[in-house]
Amino acid sequence: MKHVLLGSLFFVSLTAFSQKTYTTLQVPGRAEFCRIDSAGKSVLPSGRYVTPAGKTIRIANDPFGMAISPNGQRAVTLHDGLLSVLDLRTMQATRVPDYAGRIPAVLKDGSFLGVAMGADNRTAYLSNGDKGRVLIFDTEQLRVLDSISLDGNGYVDSFTSDLILNGNELLVLDRGNFRLVRIDLATKRITASIPTGRQPFGLALTPDRKTAFVANVGLYAYPKVPGVTPTNKDTMMLKFPAYGAHTKESREGVEVEGRRIPGLGSPLVDEAMSVWMVDLATNKVTTKLKTGVQIGDQAAGRMIEEAEVVGGSSPNSVAVGSRYAYVSNATNDNISIIDHKLRKLAGTISLQIDPRLDRYRGMMPFGLTLSKDEKTIYVALLAFNAVAVVDVPTRKVRGLIPTGWGPTRVSLSPEGSTLYITSARGYGAGPNGGATFVKPPQGTYIGDIQLGTFQAVAVTALTPGPLQTYTRQVLANTYQTVALADNGRNPLPVLPKTRTSPIKHIVYITKENRTYDEVLGQLKMANGDSTLARFGVGVTMKSRIATARGNSGRTTDTAGDSIRITAADVMPNHSRLASQFTFSDNFYCDSDASIHGHHWMMGTIPNEWIEANAASAGRFDAFSKASGRQFPKSSGGIDPEDYNEIGGLWEALERSKVSFYNFGQVNEYAGNYEEQFDTTFGTAHPVVFPMPAAAFRHTSRNFAGYNTNIPDQFRMDQFEREFTARWIKGKQPLPQLLTVMLPNDHGSGPRPTEGYPYLHSYMADNDLAVGRMLHFLSRTKYWKNMLVIVTEDDPQGGVDHIDAHRSLLMLAGPYVKRGYVSHTHANFGSILKVIYNILGVNYVNQYDLTASLLQDMFTDKPDLRPYDAVLPDARVFDPQQAMKPYNKPFDWRKIQKGPEMDDRADQRAEHYRQQGEK
Repeated sequence: MKHVLLGSLFFVSLTAFSQKTYTTLQVPGRAEFCRIDSAGKSVLPSGRYVTPAGKTIRIANDPFGMAISPNGQRAVTLHDGLLSVLDLRTMQATRVPDYAGRIPAVLKDGSFLGVAMGADNRTAYLSNGDKGRVLIFDTEQLRVLDSISLDGNGYVDSFTSDLILNGNELLVLDRGNFRLVRIDLATKRITASIPTGRQPFGLALTPDRKTAFVANVGLYAYPKVPGVTPTNKDTMMLKFPAYGAHTKESREGVEVEGRRIPGLGSPLVDEAMSVWMVDLATNKVTTKLKTGVQIGDQAAGRMIEEAEVVGGSSPNSVAVGSRYAYVSNATNDNISIIDHKLRKLAGTISLQIDPRLDRYRGMMPFGLTLSKDEKTIYVALLAFNAVAVVDVPTRKVRGLIPTGWGPTRVSLSPEGSTLYITSARGYGAGPNGGATFVKPPQGTYIGDIQLGTFQAVAVTALTPGPLQTYTRQVLANTYQTVALADNGRNPLPVLPKTRTSPIKHIVYITKENRTYDEVLGQLKMANGDSTLARFGVGVTMKSRIATARGNSGRTTDTAGDSIRITAADVMPNHSRLASQFTFSDNFYCDSDASIHGHHWMMGTIPNEWIEANAASAGRFDAFSKASGRQFPKSSGGIDPEDYNEIGGLWEALERSKVSFYNFGQVNEYAGNYEEQFDTTFGTAHPVVFPMPAAAFRHTSRNFAGYNTNIPDQFRMDQFEREFTARWIKGKQPLPQLLTVMLPNDHGSGPRPTEGYPYLHSYMADNDLAVGRMLHFLSRTKYWKNMLVIVTEDDPQGGVDHIDAHRSLLMLAGPYVKRGYVSHTHANFGSILKVIYNILGVNYVNQYDLTASLLQDMFTDKPDLRPYDAVLPDARVFDPQQAMKPYNKPFDWRKIQKGPEMDDRADQRAEHYRQQGEK
């Protein structure tokens, strides 16, 4: 199958040598730092711009539910544990609770998606999410009038999802028990419970109110691991996932760890990622439809590479007209059409707008609404920062409306003249620290400082001319066409599969939760704020002595005597690596937290299921009778519900037959158990969650992933042993890509008896492990053709004077520049573009395709000098103390010596063994 180049390709002949010029797509903000400019262009962590159309105001973050009052004067948006009440006449918003503390919180126990407005224009019905209740709220008095529990009649552990008002009753989805609940508002009693598919998410009604539509985003029902009980979970949990997803083993089950682990069945059953129709006269499900592209399809001609589909369609929202219903399939970038009179699928609308992008996924259609004349559908494109305007008669996209970052919901005013749009992240975060930073009322944590947006766009303004202008703006916000000459010298090719790079092996090291300034802010050649560099070198540490033990038996921080350590080198290897090799002072995580970050890092765009879960508290319970309580909500893993259409990094590598091996990624699933001696994988699991199949086939069974109870020094010992056995002393060829997790810069509570008296101790542990990794790798025979990438999964643990998303990106190896700082705007897409271009792997999604190209960080003149690791301040971290629980010595002299290379006697004996001689 041929590789499709991005745009045109032509040749230019020069007198000295021949070079080729390629057309690439790159983000428009590639030469800019992140910024918020509500009157102009805001630059996002991705390097894309946002320029919301119409009248836009900022509201609380993550508005995943929206309802408009019948008289069109009021709107309610639902957020994570709070709501906003908006006066649409003045475009003013009231936050509940307010920052001043005068308006009390009403949803402090959680919320999720569902909100509806009553006929009186003031009563709102709110999903109380994890608490399994509906709250009845007065939007004028700003107080709760009543609450209705979904539990009872044999149902427990309900979880309130979407809801809709149906005259004198409420229809409510319970994702805890996979059902549709009918509630009589006069009596506040449940009148019916109707089974649905898995993880019911979206709810809609036909205009005649006779039929309800339920969009189910769940793929599997996840069983408890056989033999696990609440009292033995620490010994009986699975130490490693039982199988990869969508495999024979995952369908039928497998023998693992001496037990028969049940399978998950087929991902193609009616309960999985489907839309169900419910007859409200009989309370019976009449139709079960599988919308979008199905798992296992080749989908020839519809995708890059004609690759097999591994991600379900993720049908999430439904808009219903007099004859047809429309379903947004997030993973497929399309809309399914259902003829609800005939109860069958009636076609598909592909959300295509630009031939440069259309072969790739990356729009993620989410909320949608239908015009009164049923000729236009408005679709929120969660990952594209736009609303698509779809012409129903032609089934074509007429144009795009610019929105804030991550549009979630769209709704029309009752008369249809105004389109209202909510966006989860609005203009972005901006700085959350620094000398000139003024703390806003919402706080400084990344999830708080980053506000959402609410837009009002006049539908009358969406005539062909203005809509064309809006469309051009959206595309200009997303990418620019950049022609680049390639003389064949830069080790980073302009595009994949255009030529061979001298770099043959990439080691991709990911860490946890740090911003740029708090680690590298002292570096004078870059744009940093040294006052924020609490984990730098020569810093003054202020902390408290840890003196008490919590219920877990671990030492915890208390209000004991404060201590002060001066001139402490907390993370000296990070500063040393950045200074000796190359680093970026303009790199940003696309993620706010781990639940997003571990997806982005591995090439998976977070879909609406991930985003909505990330913005909602949810109690996992392996032993609950409610199947939905064993729900997937990974922070460090990737669940089947999360997969993109043709996967991410793992699947792309396997498709291209590029060898890879994983140390510790995708290990942290919902309900995981992390203890000090869970060292083979880092965690254990009480529920059967599958690993992405490609990763499952290429992951170490003896490397601890995320678990801050385990020292990064222990992980380095594990890595060195396996690397040496396989690829130095062994006969296996070193894979082209290694992914390695070193997570302890996440930090945790103080454990002085185990070598971690301060939060800074975890940073020092991580720093030493990163230094050891480079020290070790740079002394192997593979170093001459190696690139090492070091980054973070998210920045939520720290502060930064440029943007709360700014984080660490360091490159090391013979072919990167020495002592160089890159100011090119970079994100996870840029890292993946480095990997794909060097290893010859086709791009997977629109973020890979349009990311900035980091050629400025490379050189064609290799420098083979190794890296020498240094120890952090012994007052901060004692590696010998950290390794004591494992009865393993920390041998610094041996570490300094480097890897054990091939022994001549061993090699001679192996040679004759291979020859069949004694």
